[in-house]
Amino acid sequence: METILDRLWSDANLNGCFMTPQPVPSRAELLAALQLQYEWGVDEALSEETIDRLSEAARVLPTRISAPLRSQIPTGPIRSAGGSALEQAKDLPSLIAASEALDDLFLARTATHRLRPIHVEHAPFMLIGETPDADEDRSGTLFAGRAGGLLERMLASVGMKREALSMAPAIPWRPPGGRGVTDQEMRSCQPLLLKTIALCRPPLIVTVGVTPLRMLLGDQAMLNRLRGKWTAVTIPGLPNPVPLLPMRHPLQLAASPAARRNAWQDLLVLMERLAADNRVQNQS
Repeated sequence: METILDRLWSDANLNGCFMTPQPVPSRAELLAALQLQYEWGVDEALSEETIDRLSEAARVLPTRISAPLRSQIPTGPIRSAGGSALEQAKDLPSLIAASEALDDLFLARTATHRLRPIHVEHAPFMLIGETPDADEDRSGTLFAGRAGGLLERMLASVGMKREALSMAPAIPWRPPGGRGVTDQEMRSCQPLLLKTIALCRPPLIVTVGVTPLRMLLGDQAMLNRLRGKWTAVTIPGLPNPVPLLPMRHPLQLAASPAARRNAWQDLLVLMERLAADNRVQNQS
């Protein structure tokens, strides 16, 4: 039986072939749109009653206000009224308050909750998570649901607890319907992430997933090539580069035995670095 998704996919391809060429949405984008409608409470596709939309239109059209045309699409971070406030924030509460003014960022208006960073004094490293999933969006908690359970098991295997770590989201808001985050959205949230790191001043950074890695090391950063290897990232406001270790996201561990084996190897690399840093501190 033909599903709604198959019909949408067929119509999209039909329109792209016989009408004016238009971007054809992928199946993932269509599925994200349907998921968003479900989350917003849409429970029927068609109404049994005929609605005359023309009769509801206003008889007199409102005065059209002309606005200056933009000469080009911005390539850098979106600037808003709270942009300067982000740079001037002295602590996490003031940074969170300033980031609420990012009213030109669409994600901030569609997500159920925003994920807030957690700063733990003298934490051995800062863990930076991926784009929020449905569990995190509903609860407003970093690494909630299944991802949180897997993370706690990973940390327990090397004798650590999540309560001892500083944490931050790469993207504080979940994209509508769980779609992938765009390059523009990553550039828009990058100043917020960098300022969060600068305020927490972590000795080490551990990223899980590709989104925080690309936001800190550039669009060309590839997780498969960099995971398990220490690199350095320059953070504005910090005097020295911060060592960074990329790892797989906990939800990726179910992909294959190789993924779980890689995660264990990365944890050993992390613990080796923490042990070496402790020896240096004890000798000094």
